[in-house]
Amino acid sequence: MMPSMLGNAIVIAVLVLVVALAVRSLWKSHKSGGHCNGDCSSCGGCHGR
Repeated sequence: MMPSMLGNAIVIAVLVLVVALAVRSLWKSHKSGGHCNGDCSSCGGCHGR
């Protein structure tokens, strides 16, 4: 029973780490102005304009 619990804990920890890194990356991108507002006509950044 213990090895399966340890395996589950490791998998959950890795998933939490991956999600935290993804959220951190999105947050940094948003703070630096690298986000998309969905209005491509006023963007100028999506297609290298």
